[in-house]
Amino acid sequence: MNFDYYTVLSVIGALTLLATLKLTLTGRVTIGPQKKNFILFHPIWLGALVVMVPYVIGEYLKGTISPWPVAAFTAAQDKAGLWAGVLAGISTTTVDLWLFWTTATALLTFTQPMATAYEPIPKSMHKYFHLVNLLAGAYVIYKALNGHAA
Repeated sequence: MNFDYYTVLSVIGALTLLATLKLTLTGRVTIGPQKKNFILFHPIWLGALVVMVPYVIGEYLKGTISPWPVAAFTAAQDKAGLWAGVLAGISTTTVDLWLFWTTATALLTFTQPMATAYEPIPKSMHKYFHLVNLLAGAYVIYKALNGHAA
């Protein structure tokens, strides 16, 4: 087993996926009433999204990687080895979560405490954020599967 940059990037990708899952499932990035951060779910790992999201979506739209994590894993593994496959699978899973659900969750989570200069988003509108997130994600995947740039 070779230790290469795919291994390091896979670990960072896995931690990014864990932080994304924490945010997606709980709507929080902290733990407990003391607002503590646990290293595996620390929001710092979300910083990798700055590179991961545009890169993976660009690869989707160019048709060089599948939006389906299993297919992305298999293709990358065949091309560059096990850790490249792991990185591709983790990255597509993370980006797919952000495309279809997590973006709306993050918007609702982080705008509420910052709503001092304007009125908070009414609870009745929350479902629409997720609907728009689903539709936008579906559009990107549709374009990727049809081989057209957005």
